[in-house]
Amino acid sequence: MKLTIQRSAFDSDWWVIERAEHNNTRGLGVHPTLGCTMLMYSGRISDADVEGTGEEMRAIAKAIKERAGVRFKRCAVNVWAEADRVEFCSPRNSTVDGECTLAEADELADLILATVPV
Repeated sequence: MKLTIQRSAFDSDWWVIERAEHNNTRGLGVHPTLGCTMLMYSGRISDADVEGTGEEMRAIAKAIKERAGVRFKRCAVNVWAEADRVEFCSPRNSTVDGECTLAEADELADLILATVPV
């Protein structure tokens, strides 16, 4: 799954990691594990927004490049290099992690470092 980073329309230093390609749908749906109603968005890589400040996004990019993990309130990444898997979540809100390959995560890390100001 190709990923991208989007700047919030409401805050110049708030960023969201999303699917690069999706059908841009929003609406109510049933949570995949809890069975409750929730607001759904096709761009989410997890069952919740993986979002944070520019500093947090740059730390996520650094963790990907170093094949490590980092965790903040609303964004986290864990890199499983031996399994060619990277997991993203919102520790505060996610119950299902989003996953991609190392190559896809490396592309995202490069995009973050090129896009998010220091």
